[in-house]
Amino acid sequence: MIFNFTRKEFEEWENFKGTTFSRRLEFETAFDGIVKVYSLQTDDDKINKLLKGLFFHRFAFQTQSGVLLRQFHDKKSWPKTKLVHLNLDSHNLNVIKETNSSYDTWTVDYLGDDKLLVRLSPNEQIEYENK
Repeated sequence: MIFNFTRKEFEEWENFKGTTFSRRLEFETAFDGIVKVYSLQTDDDKINKLLKGLFFHRFAFQTQSGVLLRQFHDKKSWPKTKLVHLNLDSHNLNVIKETNSSYDTWTVDYLGDDKLLVRLSPNEQIEYENK
């Protein structure tokens, strides 16, 4: 039996810097559907225009000006993804790093001096200036 994802509704997810994000499950993949693929929408029309047609993982981390997200190239591109920063002030979506990390749990640590360490897998990490 194939699950019909088109029947899913957007559900409120997180609030970043006063912007409410909702997400809708679009696809499941990997080991028994452990990797979830979502579309996102917000209560801000300008941001929604940036997010339309894009797909994301559950990873999200608030920065000083927005949120770090894990973006899929398309619904079925796992593990090909990218670390992106959605600037909620300037309404820009910037790619920080493309990766083939199959690691499902990305984490972030503070390094001090407004720098973050994003762990994309046990062996892959990137420093990001928290701006």
